[in-house]
Amino acid sequence: MAAMPRKETASGSKPEHASLTVKELLMLPLLKQAKLIAGERGVSAAITRISLLETADVSPRVRMGELLLAGGAMLREQSDRFRQMIPDLVQRGCAAIGFKPDRPSGELPKEVAEEAAIHGLPIVELPYALSFSDLVRSVMERLLAQESVQLTELQGRIHHMTRLLLDGNGLYAFLDAMENMLGNPVAIVRDQDKPWLSESLRSADAVEVWPFVQMLAGRHAGKLSSGGFTLMQNVCRVYASPVPASRFKPACLVLLERNREIQPLDVVTVDRLASLTGLELANVEAVREVEGKYVDQFLQDWLSGKLVSEQDWKLRAEVCGCSLPEETPLCAVLAGFGEGEQSQEKLREMARKIRSERLQAADSVLSAPVGADLVLIVPVPDTGRLEARADITESGVMQRLHDELRQLLGEESLRLFAGRPAERPEQLSASLSQARRARQAADVCGLDGNIVTYDRLGVYSLLYLIPSSEERDQFLQRFSIPLQHADKRGGGRLVETLEMFFRCNGNIKLTSEKLYAHYNTVVYRLEKIQNILGISLDDPEDRLQLQLSLKLCHITPGGAGTG
Repeated sequence: MAAMPRKETASGSKPEHASLTVKELLMLPLLKQAKLIAGERGVSAAITRISLLETADVSPRVRMGELLLAGGAMLREQSDRFRQMIPDLVQRGCAAIGFKPDRPSGELPKEVAEEAAIHGLPIVELPYALSFSDLVRSVMERLLAQESVQLTELQGRIHHMTRLLLDGNGLYAFLDAMENMLGNPVAIVRDQDKPWLSESLRSADAVEVWPFVQMLAGRHAGKLSSGGFTLMQNVCRVYASPVPASRFKPACLVLLERNREIQPLDVVTVDRLASLTGLELANVEAVREVEGKYVDQFLQDWLSGKLVSEQDWKLRAEVCGCSLPEETPLCAVLAGFGEGEQSQEKLREMARKIRSERLQAADSVLSAPVGADLVLIVPVPDTGRLEARADITESGVMQRLHDELRQLLGEESLRLFAGRPAERPEQLSASLSQARRARQAADVCGLDGNIVTYDRLGVYSLLYLIPSSEERDQFLQRFSIPLQHADKRGGGRLVETLEMFFRCNGNIKLTSEKLYAHYNTVVYRLEKIQNILGISLDDPEDRLQLQLSLKLCHITPGGAGTG
């Protein structure tokens, strides 16, 4: 990934808080004979440290504001390696490279100078007779003289931000104050969570800020957690400092180089404020955990039918800060996650994630763990049609909700089981009972599909309740077992043909097309079925009993369905 060229500053200007700029370095008495070979755009970069360059593989160890000193022979002999590492040096905040020629007429390799010019990295040719030790001493004297000023300002910054949090202003006020102080937007990033953003990012046009949000919350979140400078898709350089944390997911405090170049004091400030951020995040998590317990208990009481009046419901909802659209039917929905049960901690985490997310499928979706289940309370749009209100699937809400939740929770095996919409809040417990029956019927009858609603169970809502008994066995022996035996003896897919015949509403032509069989073949099979069972497919009573027997064959009493 190519580094973003260093930003150009106004001629003659000095960056705020800079200890010593490259331009001021060239004014030192020792460097009267020095020449700026390349990177004039970066002469306002601040120098905060100085070190000798002994190898071309130094870039991983370079720090913000570092002045690297190198011998001319090394630059010349390893020119390709130096040229390749210049983008990385710029990204890491290297202030400049100073090289001392090994002969009076020494020159910087052309390709190195061109690359430095592209990225705005100053390269200074030092006087041939200069001693590195003299230059290091002179630079350090300047840096130490101004260090006390920066420490005073840093202390003031930390004191101001600490007071802001102690006064209870919260994370967003904390981030807004940081942005005002550093002149660049800031964010708190946690893996797989939406980032907290400072004011300019929150208030910016969605189209403008969305790429930043995607990068912060997407694949760059893992990179940022390790700290240091990162270039995000050639769009923006950021500095990240890991946030000390023990009770929540790893986080980092991020400064985006969006308005002006990040200065060394800004980096130190972010590092120091990361600890304060960790304390405030811990406080936020503690408050959220307590509030979550109250909300969970309210929703559990509501769904279990303990809130018997609308007045009780409204009072508890107001205390817990739960809001739902007025006069809108509510539907209880169970979330299923395949074979394994989820732990209570996992269910609580999922419920709080759903409550904190603004879903597009439905407004104000609530969720809580109830026993071993994750239950959702979903507002159902009023279409003005009674049948659409009775069956939530017709509104399209369930499919959109399923797609959003599967992505939000990261559960590919997610299934939703819905009861009927309840017209009043106190009727929601009945909707939950129906959702549970829908899940049980789906398990017992082997019903497929990601969405199963109580109203779509049809006759299965009764059949799954039929226990294993002598009467049930006799019924199957009369209508289903003979066809299965005939198929095993090579009778010609009789059961499959009969099921498809019923699905096609008795249309033989359509049945043959669905089975990829000849019309006469299907007619022959149907006649054979009638002869084996001694029934007539033209008799409505016989057809009904045949259909019931086929459905019962798919049900394993007391267990999962067979197909």
